[in-house]
Amino acid sequence: MKYFSLLLTIQIVLFSCNNPTKVKEVNRGFYYWKSTVRFSPNEYSILQKNKVRELYVKFFDVDWSFIEKKPIPKAIVRFQENRLDSLHIIPVIFITNRTLQHIEYREIEKLSEAIHQKIKSLAPGAFHEIQIDCDWTLSTKVKYFHLLKKLSEKHSYLSATIRLHQIKYFSKTGVPPVKKGMLMCYNMADWQKSSVQNSIFDLKILANYTEDLDKYPLPLDVVFPVFRWAIIYRNDKFLGFVNNLDQEELAHSTCLKPLPDSDKFEVVKDTFAFGKSIRKGDIFRPEYCSIDDLLKGSHLLSKKISNEKLTFALYHLDDQSLSFYHHESIQKLFQSF
Repeated sequence: MKYFSLLLTIQIVLFSCNNPTKVKEVNRGFYYWKSTVRFSPNEYSILQKNKVRELYVKFFDVDWSFIEKKPIPKAIVRFQENRLDSLHIIPVIFITNRTLQHIEYREIEKLSEAIHQKIKSLAPGAFHEIQIDCDWTLSTKVKYFHLLKKLSEKHSYLSATIRLHQIKYFSKTGVPPVKKGMLMCYNMADWQKSSVQNSIFDLKILANYTEDLDKYPLPLDVVFPVFRWAIIYRNDKFLGFVNNLDQEELAHSTCLKPLPDSDKFEVVKDTFAFGKSIRKGDIFRPEYCSIDDLLKGSHLLSKKISNEKLTFALYHLDDQSLSFYHHESIQKLFQSF
């Protein structure tokens, strides 16, 4: 019996040595999706208090010009902030899918050079990472992946945003030829459908689409949402968004009435409100992400992400969006991954 106990102890020790508990190295990040980089006192405080190192700044969009019949840069960033020394700036370039639909394959190399030169002109110097954001489709996959390969020749460390459906069906959608992906855990459902409950963040959808996350062949970073909006529908068809509009503000509006057994509100008279011209019968659906749901989602993914080093980022650094969350809630969310 003593021999058996000694043998069991030795086996446990050996197993423990061969299977050490690996602690992930998690950097903290924020996306900055405004054309002028200038921090408010509160935004800068949030960066400092949470020891955020990575700032993903949208440098510009690449969209197709039907007039010029070529890709052109839009919404170009301007830097008016000098408190950037403690941050790693990661340029993010958003490329519309219609750009890829219309550009000729032979023009891809020229586009990659134009993107490269535009980045250099906006912020000279080396970046440890450049990220490309594009919701490619099966019809644009070949051209998009070719563009990424050409950009990788100019920037050694390239990452790309990955949507949930591109995780679940990666054998069909393909895996972009980059160093790593940024898993976008928001805009999970079709916001154009009035029947959807919350298009920004849904735990059931997250769990379903990341069921086989460990099989995805790229290392992944993760970004979660900290924003809200209200979506307007007319005759069950999408009409528009109103950013940073919450349920409480809708409930106090005299031109709206709450619908029974629902989070939705109905317009009771034709008027102009929330920066929109609205009609009687239009429907407002407020959407937001509760901290409880975000914490559950981060715990879910932290168990599934296999790479030992990653960035956990929030979208996005904006006073109005973050005013709905306590500082402690943001800290708790960063600590949860």
